[in-house]
Amino acid sequence: MLRILIIIMVLMIGIIVGPMLSGHQGMVLIQMQGYRITMSVTTFVIVEIVLFSIVYFIYIVLKAIFNSHSILSEWLDYGSSKKATKRFEAAQLSLLEGDTNKAIKLLDKSARFKNNRTLSHLQAAQIEIDHNHLEQASSHIQQINQPCPSEYQFAFSLIQLKLQLKLQQYESAYENVEKLLDKQPRNPEVLRLAYQFFTETRNFQEIIELLPAMFKTEIYPADQLTQIEHQVYAARINQLAGSVTPGELLAWWNEQPKTIRRNNDLKGQVEVYLGHQIK
Repeated sequence: MLRILIIIMVLMIGIIVGPMLSGHQGMVLIQMQGYRITMSVTTFVIVEIVLFSIVYFIYIVLKAIFNSHSILSEWLDYGSSKKATKRFEAAQLSLLEGDTNKAIKLLDKSARFKNNRTLSHLQAAQIEIDHNHLEQASSHIQQINQPCPSEYQFAFSLIQLKLQLKLQQYESAYENVEKLLDKQPRNPEVLRLAYQFFTETRNFQEIIELLPAMFKTEIYPADQLTQIEHQVYAARINQLAGSVTPGELLAWWNEQPKTIRRNNDLKGQVEVYLGHQIK
């Protein structure tokens, strides 16, 4: 806009100076319905410059107004961001103090602002799940925009799986478990949830395959893991005894680790189903 104004002013000055140098100013006649205006070229150019200056001034004012609107928007966003952060921090404090109801209310307010929306809904959903408020937890999960931001995707999948297990949505939970085990096969929380899922669905063979990772990551104390291992193998032997031939059961047994095959209780259980002793 400024460049255009400069060019026009140069042209106008040329129109003024040219006739003056040659000694012939000339006249400008403006005739409209009912009006007839006569002026010198110099006067006309001065009027034009004044009009263009007024237009440019209006342009500057409008630009300043729109820029101030942007600045105001940024300031409001900044203020909202600070308010959301304070509410989120207050929610964490309330949670540590054991006031979960207050924490939920603060997280709900924090979730209204875009910078904390996903994290606030995730934490609120986790609290609701812990207190068996499953409808409210579902509401928080649904309010998270999809696709979930990449930095929150793992946490979102974990909390979603917890809710699916609480609601016994095993078909959806299975897909979630498979994805999580594929992405984070050594994550303790993933292993705990996978163990819970396979226990509830009585898929003991899958738990057997998870046992090495469960021991390695120490998701439970060693004595508890040993007890889980014994219970899972006993349940799997019982399953196989009712669904496969003795030969297939024996073949499966021989594929198990030596520590399992040397366990007298489990070995005796297999021998009962086979009807004879095994080495």
